[in-house]
Amino acid sequence: MLKKILKIVAILVVLFSLLLIISKFISDYRLHKYNNSVVNDEVFPYNQIDSIFDKTNSDTIYVFLYDKDSDDCIYLDEVLLKEISYEHNGITFENIYKVEYEQSYRSYIRQMIQNTFNIRSFPAIVALTQTEDGYEKTDSFEYVINQEENLENLESFLERNHFFDISQKN
Repeated sequence: MLKKILKIVAILVVLFSLLLIISKFISDYRLHKYNNSVVNDEVFPYNQIDSIFDKTNSDTIYVFLYDKDSDDCIYLDEVLLKEISYEHNGITFENIYKVEYEQSYRSYIRQMIQNTFNIRSFPAIVALTQTEDGYEKTDSFEYVINQEENLENLESFLERNHFFDISQKN
């Protein structure tokens, strides 16, 4: 009798575990299916910035130096930019392209990116203008942890770069 009860309990535990695993996969799938970003969906590797210039046929591009594993990047992408989008009648920022920098945790790569784009912190959105020698930074927004002015500075950057007029604000 005790063996039957133990077998039934073991079977129930296994079934419950399987249901939990299936539930997790379904919820993860639904979360990844829903895109909270208001910037361009395409993600470019750090070493292929020139392909963004080719794709857009523009002399100025906007790159979002992005790391998919960074909470700060996700916050900038899915909270701050989304809030500005709502405030300006749901505009999207299709001209901002995500550029993922690999292995950003390594200090020398991080320093190389900071030197290349002349920035102090990550994440950042950088306006780049194409030159004969490559490209140069013309403007930037740099996210600073625990800084209350991030939203204001981001909105100013977007307005300076003609993503919207202040008159478009709700």
